[in-house]
Amino acid sequence: MRFKNFWIKKTGIEENLLVKSLSDGEHQLLHSLGLCLLYKDKQCLFLLDEPETHFNPDWRAKFISRLRGCFGDKDAKYAMREMLITTHTPFLISDSHKEYVLVFNKDKSNLVTVSKPEYNTLGASINKITMKTFGKTETISDYAIAILKGLEERFESGESSQALIDEADKILGDSVEKVLFINKLMRGEE
Repeated sequence: MRFKNFWIKKTGIEENLLVKSLSDGEHQLLHSLGLCLLYKDKQCLFLLDEPETHFNPDWRAKFISRLRGCFGDKDAKYAMREMLITTHTPFLISDSHKEYVLVFNKDKSNLVTVSKPEYNTLGASINKITMKTFGKTETISDYAIAILKGLEERFESGESSQALIDEADKILGDSVEKVLFINKLMRGEE
């Protein structure tokens, strides 16, 4: 048995929507929350493997709150849910107490280690989690870093610092890295 066409009613939209017309993120959200709602009164283990993969940043930031909302009353018979979520997004970690977070790392010899964060993850900033948990110290992309390095090389070869500052302001958005670069140029450091 299979469903050829499956239609849903979406709040604020007059016409029903064909499920296969939804985006990947909408499918993923409906699937994750739907399963939690379907089994909310059962004792079961929920396994969610990167459920936020196709979400926009707003949906990622609200995902844990939405999951919690599926289970309702904290005093209900099955209020305690066993849930294992794998993720690469700092948003989900920011909504988790550090005692429930496990960080898996694989070294060059493929040895996997498991540790707990040494900082309070609940409510931690996305930047802190990105640096402390995922080891990413830059807050911008590799392409933007390459642009800054190119500007820095031009400064070191004698180009005007003010011209380079103006160019950085024109082509790059706001970031800590750009501010540090401009400060370096303003101090005239090599």
